[in-house]
Amino acid sequence: MFLQRLRSLTMVTAALGLLLAACGGPTDTTTTEETATDGVGFAFGEPADPADADRTVEIVASDTFRFDPATLSVSAGETVTFRIINSGQLIHDFVLGDEATQDEHEAQMAEMGDMMMPDEANAIGVAAGETKELTWRFTQPGTVLIGCHEPGHYPAMKGEITVES
Repeated sequence: MFLQRLRSLTMVTAALGLLLAACGGPTDTTTTEETATDGVGFAFGEPADPADADRTVEIVASDTFRFDPATLSVSAGETVTFRIINSGQLIHDFVLGDEATQDEHEAQMAEMGDMMMPDEANAIGVAAGETKELTWRFTQPGTVLIGCHEPGHYPAMKGEITVES
């Protein structure tokens, strides 16, 4: 009887091992943007400690599908804390990235449906009436896009940050 149970347990363990192997290990969630440098960061900057912020910029996300302000300028090397205020009744998010990053995030959000996105290094979800912050150090001159990717929002709800040298 003992040997029979041991064999059954061994078979179950082997089956579970095969199932886990078929599902694969940890998923590689590296985005195009993250691999644009050396695989550890973003081409346009990096998350930063709020204590290191040179300034705070308040951006209002509204149910009219707008960011206010929708455009701003920063300097390369500057660290900015974005205080995102959701003044509406809908969930909004705030995503920093180039066009490829924005497109990738849009596709991910479409798959999630009405679920609120989890916070990421360059993106935060902001519930109705909530205020959240994201602090970012801009390292390279150029243009960084901002967008809200709740289903149907992105075509109208986007903006642009000019990073000056």
